Amino acid sequence: MTSSSPAFRNDVHGLRGGAVLLVLLEHARLAFGGGFVGVDVFFVISGFLITGHVVRELERRGRVDLAGFWARRVRRILPSALLVALVTAGVGLLLVPPLARGELVEAAVASLLSVPNLYFASEGTDYLAGTAPSPFQHYWSLGVEEQFYLLWPLFLLLAWRLGRRSSARRRTMLLVGAVVVLVALSLALAVGLTDRSQPWAFFSLPSRAWELAAGGLAAIAVHRGALVRGHTAVVLGWAGLAGILLAATTYSETTAYPGTAVLLPVAAAVVLVWSGAAGHPFGPVALLGIRPLQYLGGISYALYLWHWPLLVLPQAAVGLATPLPLWVRLTALAAAVGLAHLTTRYVEQPLRGARLPDVRTVLLGLSASAVAVAVVLGAGMAAAPRTLTSDRTTADVTPTEPPTFTPFVPVGLDPQLDRATDSTSDYRRRGCHVESASDTTINSCVLGDPDGTLTVALVGDSHAAHWMPALEAWADRHGGVRVLGYTKNACTMVDVEVLTSGRPYRECDTWRAGVLQRLAAEAPDVVLVAGSAHLPLAAAPDESDRAARTTLSRDGLRRTLAVLPERSRVSVLADTPEFAESVPRCLSANLDDTDACGVDRHVGVDAARVASERRVTEAAGHRYVDLTDWFCSPTRCGVVSGNTLLYRDHGHLTEPWARSLWRQIGAAVEDAR
Repeated sequence: MTSSSPAFRNDVHGLRGGAVLLVLLEHARLAFGGGFVGVDVFFVISGFLITGHVVRELERRGRVDLAGFWARRVRRILPSALLVALVTAGVGLLLVPPLARGELVEAAVASLLSVPNLYFASEGTDYLAGTAPSPFQHYWSLGVEEQFYLLWPLFLLLAWRLGRRSSARRRTMLLVGAVVVLVALSLALAVGLTDRSQPWAFFSLPSRAWELAAGGLAAIAVHRGALVRGHTAVVLGWAGLAGILLAATTYSETTAYPGTAVLLPVAAAVVLVWSGAAGHPFGPVALLGIRPLQYLGGISYALYLWHWPLLVLPQAAVGLATPLPLWVRLTALAAAVGLAHLTTRYVEQPLRGARLPDVRTVLLGLSASAVAVAVVLGAGMAAAPRTLTSDRTTADVTPTEPPTFTPFVPVGLDPQLDRATDSTSDYRRRGCHVESASDTTINSCVLGDPDGTLTVALVGDSHAAHWMPALEAWADRHGGVRVLGYTKNACTMVDVEVLTSGRPYRECDTWRAGVLQRLAAEAPDVVLVAGSAHLPLAAAPDESDRAARTTLSRDGLRRTLAVLPERSRVSVLADTPEFAESVPRCLSANLDDTDACGVDRHVGVDAARVASERRVTEAAGHRYVDLTDWFCSPTRCGVVSGNTLLYRDHGHLTEPWARSLWRQIGAAVEDAR
């Protein structure tokens, strides 16, 4: 038994509405911390519908009308995507900080060229982190689908042709086998990449194709009459819906995703759409068929496109330090529903039914995309900031305690705002700092005087590495100092379990153990321990849980200090202030008011943690060095002093500012005990 034509499925239509609702509620921070699994449900539905269409055409005609297939995708996808992209780019160029406009244009162009997923993967974007997200970040899933639509009919056609001399049953089995192999390979890639390169696992087609292909398997099963019926269909259907909701309610930004976690929502969605083919009235259609979900299903595509920029652009306008109030988020979602309704009715539906030749439709779509790219590039050039400083000057100043802050961005700022991210150190430029999460190399970089009689080792994560310019400057002035650096991104020397991309950072544990062995062998005269207080911890991933994080840090620091070389004198450095968003990016929108980019001292510095670390360090007989008073007044932490920019991002020091504190770091070395 086969199905000769597709039948409208209220349950699938309602599932689409439910999926977009999960995404909206999660993105608006209203409910469902794992609502991002709604995108995986979209993938399954898309694979189900598209594969069913292609298989029916293969059986009926023995081939696929590729021009017709792609033309239908152009009519369905492109008009709304281009409209929302152009509006988002135009409004974004007005609202985002000037320093972010270049990134906005890059993301817009990638989205218009159907490769936003590749762009965000290459940028190392952490989708779940939610820090300064691009207003085009949600286009990643559209890029995956468009790339899938380009290749999938060719894959199915090839698999079909390979079995052309076989019986219909055997040909179907060959087709299913080819799809199963693809699902297995793609899933294995997704799981493997999540540990090694989470952005590529999350965004790339090869690691996501299995989700659409799994929906395709359900479509083939339904088409060939391989159905479940009666009470079994009802039980499986509700179990599938429960699985999706379980993932949406238990997953969060700390979940290692996609990894093995993606199996639950995808398998649940496949079971739901497969069992729903029986059409049992007591199945999930009883819920998914309600009018609100049916309505959302009808506008789901446009609603998905509109909701994200309506949430992200207002946040960019007010700055990340000021969370959007509830009424603004609710208003944004209401506006998204209204715009989606209008877009569906007046753009998507009329153009989907346009009667143009298929080849001409495809060419017209490509031309429209090219024109949109040209428009965005032109607008980006026109909106490029002409200057990134105020028109005022100031004299350079020597660091003081408390510091003197400059209330404006002066002419001659060092480093300039658009070059701040490159202001690190020769130590990092030489490759001494371990950048990659998967790299456990213990580098052997020696700075200062290789034959020096005093050996100083700086150990920790990138917040330790940003002190290297100061340590080198002091060593050069002191003379006879051999400097060692053992630092790795997002890997603290404190003995705690750190997370990376939602998974245990095992490479950090390996690297830390290797550093301890190296220190035991080197037995440096002085060890400086420094690191970030804001790394995600397995036992307390939420940064707002300061009490739990303080306890974990205290106990971990005690264990670390106990295993450092006995002959080494040790100084532990308190972490530097942390900001909600990139300081240079914020300053580019506040050239005459640098205080707008500062932070209250009690927010940027965890005083309870500092006090706890001090007690542990001094109890172990070592010195604790807190330089917060060189960064903050009693109430406020600023970002520009004299003509020097203090931070190159949300918390790392610039090279000039770090170097200017060489006396303070030198004192930490000389007074270590």
